[in-house]
Amino acid sequence: MDINGFIPQSINFNCWKHHAGFIKNQIEQIKSKKDVEALTSCLSKIGGSQMDLYLGNLSPKEISNEVMRSLKQKKIFSSEQYVKWLSVNDKDYRLLPMKDKSVWILRLGENPERYIHIHPGRHSPNTIRVKATTLKTIILILSLKQIGEIKSFETETINQVRIKYLNEPPLKSISKASGLSRLIDLFQTGLN
Repeated sequence: MDINGFIPQSINFNCWKHHAGFIKNQIEQIKSKKDVEALTSCLSKIGGSQMDLYLGNLSPKEISNEVMRSLKQKKIFSSEQYVKWLSVNDKDYRLLPMKDKSVWILRLGENPERYIHIHPGRHSPNTIRVKATTLKTIILILSLKQIGEIKSFETETINQVRIKYLNEPPLKSISKASGLSRLIDLFQTGLN
């Protein structure tokens, strides 16, 4: 399992939490590795709240490089310069539009070596808002289907996965309009 893609040293970008293309690639790779334990370890990086998930065609590396290019154009080469730039408008973040019209949030990261924390902006083009447990459930059921451990996405099967791997309560039912169903469809058909 890839922890986070090929991200430049000073960027903190949680691809498991914010990049659907990266996640889809990891799901496809599990077929050859069949390492569900490593997968569940990576899922802990998603956390437990809601997040914005990028659905566009830019890779994590392209996004990171675009951030670095933009900062370089602004003559921001150090964490000190970055902190100063972030605080100009009495805010602790900045918005950065990408070439695909998505908008990314830049904040100060907690790790001094990865001080440029980035994630997709809320309501940005090419993003959706998802719950952490929904995303973790999707990743697990699609991965388990890849390796042949489950055959369908019936409510009972999904609940067994939620209980066994996520220690989450069962769902009463899963409608076609639910976030879970829409995300399954998106990962199976809607991403490049």
